[in-house]
Amino acid sequence: MSVFDEPSEEPDQLRDQLRQLFRYRALLLLGLVLGMLGGGAVYLFGGSTYTATGEVVVHAISTAPFEAGGVSVDKQISMGTERQIAQSASVAAAAAKALGDTAEPAVLQRDLRVSNPPETQTLMFEYSADSPRRAAALVNAFVHAYLDYRQNAATQRIETTVSKLSDELKPLTDQRKVLDRRIANAGGGTAQATDESERSNIISEIADLQGRISSLKSLDTTPGDIVRKGDPPAFPSSPGLALLMLAGAVAGLALGILAAWIRSVLEPRVRSVADVQDNLRAPVLGILPRRRGGEALLEVGRAGRGNRAEAYRTIAFRLVHDQRFAGRGSLLIVAPRENADAVSVAVNLAGAFAEIGNDVLLVEANLRTPELTGRLPLRPGHGRPVPGSWSDGERLAVEAGVDGRFDLLPGREVPNPARALSSPDFARLLSTPTDPNENVVVVTGPLLSHADGLAVAKQAAGVVVVCDLNEVRRDDLDRVWELITGAGGHILGAVLDKGSHRRPLRGLTDGGPTQRKHGRNHARAPLAAPVVTPQPPRAGHPPMGGAPADVDSTSLRG
Repeated sequence: MSVFDEPSEEPDQLRDQLRQLFRYRALLLLGLVLGMLGGGAVYLFGGSTYTATGEVVVHAISTAPFEAGGVSVDKQISMGTERQIAQSASVAAAAAKALGDTAEPAVLQRDLRVSNPPETQTLMFEYSADSPRRAAALVNAFVHAYLDYRQNAATQRIETTVSKLSDELKPLTDQRKVLDRRIANAGGGTAQATDESERSNIISEIADLQGRISSLKSLDTTPGDIVRKGDPPAFPSSPGLALLMLAGAVAGLALGILAAWIRSVLEPRVRSVADVQDNLRAPVLGILPRRRGGEALLEVGRAGRGNRAEAYRTIAFRLVHDQRFAGRGSLLIVAPRENADAVSVAVNLAGAFAEIGNDVLLVEANLRTPELTGRLPLRPGHGRPVPGSWSDGERLAVEAGVDGRFDLLPGREVPNPARALSSPDFARLLSTPTDPNENVVVVTGPLLSHADGLAVAKQAAGVVVVCDLNEVRRDDLDRVWELITGAGGHILGAVLDKGSHRRPLRGLTDGGPTQRKHGRNHARAPLAAPVVTPQPPRAGHPPMGGAPADVDSTSLRG
């Protein structure tokens, strides 16, 4: 195989992964429904939220607010700092006091948002509340509280500075008055010149302090202008019902997918045909379509000849031309547990072998609860060969329609089934076929319930394992392989049965396993090249040699 074929498997792997998730449709649907219900509950019980907006243009302290360059570097504002001030607890407390609200400042701060658009000196106040009027009242209260706080802070700073300068000015004024009196009473001379020089210096200092005080009193302390008043909003700002339900559906679907993925990871059952082949170390011979209600146990040769009958014929054809089985005609049909119908597979394979002209003996090796005599169309057979053990008992003929018939050795209850199945008489029965056209088909009870099947597996030429495609577990297949190979038996392959129509609830919760096999290089037991022996066609049924033995047409049905 060329290396260029490998990437072609990636879409198949992706499809398999999606199928694994969509098998658990109930989890996906449950997550979707719960998410939508959660979104609806948030809308109904959470209430609507209204957001009012107010905008303020912040002014810096300036001596000439209407002139360029009227703001000195030390008086330029930082919008980041102003934003923090607007969201401070002091402003929140002032807003609560102005409204007469008894709520804690921290509670009021929780629903306030203050932002500053880039490259601007604008603060945008947004407040969310459960009613339009409350939202408008609170946003306006915060705007005015911020402006009042800023103006009060600026006024207080100016007054403090002016007070300090006035304290410095008063001694200088008193000292000037003293010098004025001394100069007025002086008669001239050096003392008067000294006093006049000192008075000149004091007057200069007084003029400087008075200029600074005048400059501070002339500062414009207007904190800012309200350019947008907080009006009651006409529509709620919270998401509507449709948006909440959509968001809830998305979140619920994500949780459903996560739950389905976890469920698929922890799934103990086989999830694909490849899983069966991996755990059983044998190929899948065919997949039986679902059984329709009211169908008889023997479907091969009956009127209608549905898809299941054709599937049985294909499986029989593969077995006949398998070199590991052909020429050694004893075949054991066994199921791991009770949920797989090994009896139906054994009966219909016997009928399919009879259709191609083989001499077939169906042995019901279920010596605990035999059932075939009441479920098959029987007529008296060849009498009792030799009375004695169960394996030498009466054999009956089964009518397989117009296509043929085969013999049946029915089961019967015996004290020790294991001893009967391990007896030399039963071993001779299994070794009786000496011609490739002779077959002995044996069916026993579930292998993992009783060890009866192991006594037959070590003597039969091959074993076919029947699995319910929707119920078989990986651990069960591993145990079946270990038990049969440990007993000296040889597994020819598996037959997967979809069973009857599944219940609607089961179909919703589990989509069943995928039937695609893993990549083209998946290991499988080799099948012999078909050696087709011409058989005379029977009435109403075409010869079976027209299809290649290694084509699994059953996997395309159902």
